[in-house]
Amino acid sequence: MKRKSIIALLIGVFSFGMLSTSCDDMLSPSSERHSYVVAQDTLYSYWGIIKSLQNIAERYVVLGECRGDLISGTTYVSDTIKAILDYDMDLATDGSCRFLQASDYYHVINSCNAYLASCDTARVTGTLEPYMLKEAAQVTAIRAWVYLQLVQVYGEVPFYTEPLLTTDAIDAFMANHPKANAQNLADLLAPDLVKAQQIEMKYGYPQYQEYKGAQSIHSSKCMIPCNVILGDLYLTKGDAASCELAAQYYYDYFSGNQGMSLIPAGGTLPAGYESFGKKYEGETDVTYTNLFSSSSPWTEFGQQTPSKEAVTAIPSTTNKLWGNVLRGVNELFGFESEISVYTSGGQDTVTNATVFLTPKYDAKQLYASKGYFQQALAQNFETYIATDITNINAATPPVIDPNVGDARQYWAKYESRQTYDNGVINLERFISKQNPRGSFTSIYPMIYRKSQLWLRFAEALNRAGYPSYAFAILRNGLCNNTMYYPVPETEDYAKDYAFHYAFTRTLPDNTTYRDTIPAASDMSILSLADLTAAVQADLGADYELQKKGIDSVCISYNNYPNDATNKVLFYLDARETKRNPRFLNFGFEELDGQYASQYVVFSPALSSTQMTMSSVTIASTADSPKGTIGIHSRGCGMLYPETRMGDYDYVGKVIEKAALYGQTITKEDIYSGAYDQLVQDCVEDLIIDEAAMELAFEGNRFFDLMRVAMRRGTPEYLAQRVAMRDGTMDSGLYTKLLNQKNWFFPLPRH
Repeated sequence: MKRKSIIALLIGVFSFGMLSTSCDDMLSPSSERHSYVVAQDTLYSYWGIIKSLQNIAERYVVLGECRGDLISGTTYVSDTIKAILDYDMDLATDGSCRFLQASDYYHVINSCNAYLASCDTARVTGTLEPYMLKEAAQVTAIRAWVYLQLVQVYGEVPFYTEPLLTTDAIDAFMANHPKANAQNLADLLAPDLVKAQQIEMKYGYPQYQEYKGAQSIHSSKCMIPCNVILGDLYLTKGDAASCELAAQYYYDYFSGNQGMSLIPAGGTLPAGYESFGKKYEGETDVTYTNLFSSSSPWTEFGQQTPSKEAVTAIPSTTNKLWGNVLRGVNELFGFESEISVYTSGGQDTVTNATVFLTPKYDAKQLYASKGYFQQALAQNFETYIATDITNINAATPPVIDPNVGDARQYWAKYESRQTYDNGVINLERFISKQNPRGSFTSIYPMIYRKSQLWLRFAEALNRAGYPSYAFAILRNGLCNNTMYYPVPETEDYAKDYAFHYAFTRTLPDNTTYRDTIPAASDMSILSLADLTAAVQADLGADYELQKKGIDSVCISYNNYPNDATNKVLFYLDARETKRNPRFLNFGFEELDGQYASQYVVFSPALSSTQMTMSSVTIASTADSPKGTIGIHSRGCGMLYPETRMGDYDYVGKVIEKAALYGQTITKEDIYSGAYDQLVQDCVEDLIIDEAAMELAFEGNRFFDLMRVAMRRGTPEYLAQRVAMRDGTMDSGLYTKLLNQKNWFFPLPRH
């Protein structure tokens, strides 16, 4: 890149105007404020940074989907969007369209740098709480997320964390500047991010009133969790050690290790989203259940909670007086926007506004590709034949029907009927996901939602060496409970019992301490004497000492007897369970097995013992206390625990994927350790397939394919999928994409 072009880019950054806001309305513009003038006015600057994200919001969707395999262009596609679809870098140059402006990213970055350089984080309120420390942590997370977008779009980019506010600073930067890419970005950003994470865990998110627009959007919906962006950075780096770090950060988000209760735990997937294809008796047409129903993540405007799907959004408005109305992607998908503004008392004060979306066939530039529908039809899981929806339950036998596929293709089938002058009615299909069923939403685009993060957790687990656990996220779900560590019996591959003890030690002052102690695999605990002996054996020389001053120790254990037939995680690899990393400390309480509790009495004052044995709830059922389900169930039918294997089985699916690599393997091969690399590749393919169905049209697809292709060092992984998006191989596009340099847009050179 020429020196002149970089200077021009950064001068644009230098002159960037920050936008300010009031407490009631962060989206009110004030173009006279500049980041380098008001950096010490930290409250206004912080809101301005959040506001500036709107300038790069929609390109997250456009650049993430148009370069993937799930979207194609119509005959009405513009030259600039077609250039993006075709990877035509001679036409898709910086500034050629509103979605290709590298300076917009650096506007945000330089504003973040200025904020962090000037913010007085030592300042405290009257309650001695740090005044802007929480904001500084969030700005650090925002800067990291924007850098990640830059790297994913442009490949290798100039990197700096100090504000460039003068031409001298720019000249010094030009003389010697580092570059960031997918392999080093985590290392460059992690030191500051880890500090921000610690602040976030201690103090929580910044707490503001709701952001006003057509809907009141809670401020927590605009926050980027530090654990999540750290997970993304290490997942993008991609080596096994980095993926293990990524898994830990995602786990910390899900498990509730977030410090202050002001940051909600990520939690399990909401149970209210399962869908499947169904046929009525005597019918040939397939109908699909409603997706999301009334709980669409794009209509979740309130505070984040573990039961909600939405995590982070860049909000739109419905009135330019309140900020940017993000309607560019809706227009590309064929929806014409019309804004109705309401005033009060004949005055010019806007009190309300509404955006209406009308499908327009001749305005639709993008639609779901043939490759997307082919992949949807390949996702056969469970299809039900019944006379009525109420008959579909565990007693209804599943029927595998190759003409049904994944019900989430419903999102690409918003149908609009147009009547022409001759009376002929044509049926047209539109993508309708982030504008559910054609209605405008201010939670747009969705940067993070729950299922997306669970899929990334699965991706990280798999490459960290836990493919069967990764598959469990797809098939049954993992549970969010840190009290017990699951060591299930994989009866087909490990013929022994697995026990795990959770000790709750109660002191006379009623304080408790919890420890976990794994027992020998061949130990059978059937009595109080056995339990007492287990405690004594574990404590060893400390037994007598520990007894003093302790009333009791409650021992809870779980086992998966090898004669079980309905254990939902029966397929977990025993080698993985024995490694027992902290990021797999999910609970037994929502898994099917036996659970027992008994007190070992140390104090004579406690003269009785108790023992209970009971079955616990099933992880995959919707009425589970934590609503844990597998992501695959969200489009392919609920996997009832009575279904021992089903069409979506770990061994069967790995064998199926291995065949595509020309490898014939058996169940014993999968668990032997001799084919671990192949197994991980196969599970990764299953995760990418699942992401295509679950996350389609949200902006993730190219980045998902790119991560896997770069991790494997096989550009054909991305090239083949993208070149096949229209149903047949585009050999020219395939050849172009074999050169990794063609994956990224060029930074400005003039």
